[in-house]
Amino acid sequence: MPASTALPHECLGLIKLDTLFPRLPGDLGLASSWGPHVQEALIRGALPQLIVTQQQCFADSAFAPAFGEAVCDLVQSGASAITTSCGFLVLWQKELQALSPVPVITSSLCLLPDLLLREEQVAVLSIDANSLTPMHWSGAGVSAQDLHRVVVRGLPPQSHFCQSILGNQAHLDAQQAQSEVVAAALQLKQSAPHIQTMVLECTNLPPYQKAIAEATGCKVMSLRDVPVLLKAANP
Repeated sequence: MPASTALPHECLGLIKLDTLFPRLPGDLGLASSWGPHVQEALIRGALPQLIVTQQQCFADSAFAPAFGEAVCDLVQSGASAITTSCGFLVLWQKELQALSPVPVITSSLCLLPDLLLREEQVAVLSIDANSLTPMHWSGAGVSAQDLHRVVVRGLPPQSHFCQSILGNQAHLDAQQAQSEVVAAALQLKQSAPHIQTMVLECTNLPPYQKAIAEATGCKVMSLRDVPVLLKAANP
């Protein structure tokens, strides 16, 4: 087959926000955290603070359609599944999936419906619990009657982790961030001692996944626990 008509190689499509902060090994905005076959699509102007805390401003912005365009471009590039670098993009889960013939999993929050079938309560550790709205939970497929079974905690807004990520700063102290993240996870566990599973909403939290699991005794899950995504990056 001539090179000009060769089909694209199967890969994972990764839609990324416009960020400056360091991404540590394991961060799900890093292609290397997934596998060798990842095609990235960067959305210029989609800053973390805008996506997480100012969703309506983002929805009204001129560049919001770029996410839909990225989905279509990634499919044409051979993506057999698509994900994102921000769990708050679950707000547009249904809309982005409607544009794609392949699975689109915008957020680890999409794991919740299946978990709630097996467990009475499930914990969610978020970068900003206060900014999660009923529309986010609906996008994840969590029904209104099941929402009370989701125990959520966010990182303190003034924490180094939040200031670095949401402030899109060029410096991140990994040790300090891990201490803050583990402390928040322990508080979450203490608020619901019987939980077995903790889902990491934020894609910048998986670098601390092992430390969270060791400290809380919970099974800790992220987007990397979605088989279709890992398979796409490692065909």
